[in-house]
Amino acid sequence: MLKKLPAKLGTGLHGSIPPHRYWAYYTWQEIDAIAKHDRNATAVINVGAVEQHGPHLPLITDTLVGMEVLGAALARLPDDVTVLALPPTTFGKSVEHITFPGTLTFSGETLRMVLKDLAASVARSGFTKLVLLGSHGGNVGTTDDYFRDLRMETDLRVFKIFLGGIGQVPGLVAPDEAAIAMHSGDSETSIVRHLAPELVHMDRAEGYVFEPTPDIGYSFKGHDVIEAWVASDLSKTGAIGNPHRSSAEKGRLMCDAKASRLAELLEAIYRSPKREIHLAPKEG
Repeated sequence: MLKKLPAKLGTGLHGSIPPHRYWAYYTWQEIDAIAKHDRNATAVINVGAVEQHGPHLPLITDTLVGMEVLGAALARLPDDVTVLALPPTTFGKSVEHITFPGTLTFSGETLRMVLKDLAASVARSGFTKLVLLGSHGGNVGTTDDYFRDLRMETDLRVFKIFLGGIGQVPGLVAPDEAAIAMHSGDSETSIVRHLAPELVHMDRAEGYVFEPTPDIGYSFKGHDVIEAWVASDLSKTGAIGNPHRSSAEKGRLMCDAKASRLAELLEAIYRSPKREIHLAPKEG
């Protein structure tokens, strides 16, 4: 039921998303027909951000990475898998970066209401599944807190995927960097150097690292104890980690791994039947 569209159109609003998988290029009758024909029809939205990324990366980094990887993943899906990408939120909850000019942010409450309204719209359109694809770490708390509410309020099957947590390539990032890097360090800089090198200014790059807290460890990324932070607590430039270790080749490997894994997950979500539950057997 996916429509036939050329790879290149007169408009580029879809960015890297294959045009035939971009929700907004369909008419209302076409969306209605897809929903009635395919009870597994799935929508996916990149929940991104526009925020400071140090002196060397663009403000759009998180949304850029999310949409590029999503587009590459959707291009890998078989034609019988009905997954359409919504236009991204672009903005997210970036309050930890507001001391740096250029950051545009929703409050957590605004982001929750945006997701609620979009989920309700998807449900009214007849689709049965919604995937929240997070490409900004600051949105994770909001989606963790709220995606069950979306399930309850819309009766959609709602899934969340955090792009930073999938498709890891062992050995690419040094352990000492992985322990503290959170923003515009090796990994993120490598990815943008691969995707949009013209937007990267390595001559301006200046990252920062921090020491572990005695008896707690790296509390800003810890597990037993996690300390609240804002970017200015950890970095004078907003870059937390070491961007000087980055390379476009590392970024290529990271993007390919993430796109491959995301494609697998999206297909699995689409094909997953409605869950059946069974009475647990009595012991003994």
